[in-house]
Amino acid sequence: MKIVGGLGVPHTPHFPALVAQGDPLGREVDRLFTEVRCHLRELRPDLLLLFTSDHYNIFFVESIPIFSIGVAEEAAGPSDYPDLPRYDVRIDSELARRLQAELVAAGFDVGMSQEFELDHPVTVPLGLLCPEKDIPVVPVFINGLIPPLPAASRCFQLGKAVRAVLERENGGGRVAAVASGSFSLEIGGPRISETSHTGVPDPEWMSHVLRRLGKGEVPELVEDATSEQLTRAGNAGGELLDWIAMLGVIDAGPPVMLESQEAMGHSYGVWRSGDANGRAGQ
Repeated sequence: MKIVGGLGVPHTPHFPALVAQGDPLGREVDRLFTEVRCHLRELRPDLLLLFTSDHYNIFFVESIPIFSIGVAEEAAGPSDYPDLPRYDVRIDSELARRLQAELVAAGFDVGMSQEFELDHPVTVPLGLLCPEKDIPVVPVFINGLIPPLPAASRCFQLGKAVRAVLERENGGGRVAAVASGSFSLEIGGPRISETSHTGVPDPEWMSHVLRRLGKGEVPELVEDATSEQLTRAGNAGGELLDWIAMLGVIDAGPPVMLESQEAMGHSYGVWRSGDANGRAGQ
């Protein structure tokens, strides 16, 4: 299989309604997702490898895997916002099972999730990026919310290991890696803003991450993203680990698109791998 590129987007559950209403923020969100969606279509993926952090829905305090791969044949959602558009997501179960087994053999203790519903960090991006629902997905769950979080270096190495497994796969399919999450975000915690249930507790970190990404300084970003720093970035700051794993898969340099909503703590980015720059869309 060929890794053709990667992208990262936020997953705010209010986005679909804002886009439908067409207010100023909704128009901005629509513009940004439309731009990412155009890049994704040019990459022509046969499969989306989606890195996400479960929001206390699939996994709860009774059992919290650091890494897990969804291997069901399909999953529906969202499980947490019944008013959002509902999606039935097709999963490449056979590939997901092989990926999980080979990652375990390579020394990564990756769990296997066989029955689950998807929450809004998956369905919101898929709904705005792939409204046709025509691309199968392999979901990879990274514990980015419930301490202790995995090390950024381990997530980066996981992404590299995933890439190695996929490149050994026969069949010639095209894979795009997708990361869902924010960089600095506090939800319902003590560092929310005075006017909202969310907040951006570390805007300087947000700007620093964007600078690193814009210059293609991924190893430096991995080194900077310590557990202490992710904690300072908010109780959802660990979602950056989803991006770091995605960047490990695609062997990223500078992005072809990087725009941000810094006041909201998140960004939109697109990377193309290798000769995908020249061949995408042909």
